[in-house]
Amino acid sequence: MQPQSPKRYYFISPKGDCTVMKQTEKKSSKDENTPWMKWAYVGIALLVAVAMVGTYLTPMFEKKLTAEAGKTALIGYTIRAEDGRPLVTTDQDLLASEYKKGNLVLLTSSMEIPVGAQLTSENIVPVPILYPEGTGFSGFGLMGFETNAISAGLVGMQIGETRMIPFSYGENNLAMSLSREDADGIGLNFTETEVGELVPLGLTTSPEIPVGNETSQIPALRIGKVLEKTDDKLVIAYRYGSAEVTLNGISG
Repeated sequence: MQPQSPKRYYFISPKGDCTVMKQTEKKSSKDENTPWMKWAYVGIALLVAVAMVGTYLTPMFEKKLTAEAGKTALIGYTIRAEDGRPLVTTDQDLLASEYKKGNLVLLTSSMEIPVGAQLTSENIVPVPILYPEGTGFSGFGLMGFETNAISAGLVGMQIGETRMIPFSYGENNLAMSLSREDADGIGLNFTETEVGELVPLGLTTSPEIPVGNETSQIPALRIGKVLEKTDDKLVIAYRYGSAEVTLNGISG
């Protein structure tokens, strides 16, 4: 149906009474403006909606910081055995979960580590043990193989990302053979120790016995696994499978 022109409904009385005409004009004016007002309201609503959507989507399109060689990363991490069992972690929830299962896990703190760098020539890098306290060790001993693997694996990670970084030890299988006497000498009970058992080892960069007034180096704790046992020998491996790393921050 085609709209009719308001002019066809205008009337002027012989007495000059324009009341009807004014009322008609007022009604007509309202009828003419109403659609425009509706469109205005709809337009404003659309603008507000677009603005709100833009606000919510902005973080999605922001460029996240990426770990690049030469920068320093702040990481949380979990060192896992070859079978995937957590041994050392910064994750307190994981720690509590493992303790409920009867598994001993060491709690450590976040680490600052250069990205994509060969770190240290030292074989052992002690990291703090926050729990359990009073272990008598200088910290938990990360090997040079492992710290370098973590450093290289950080390249390309974004803040908040978690990545599983495998360890590779090359030709060094990180296993030691201990006689009954040696095992008992470092506090292991040779008779009761079984294959598959996890045992504590104390490692230092200077294993020689100090002479005279020299001070002995406090060993770093390394968790080993008994691979083999004979009547007079234990074979213990102290290599691990991977590090589960979360990138928490980047600087530099």
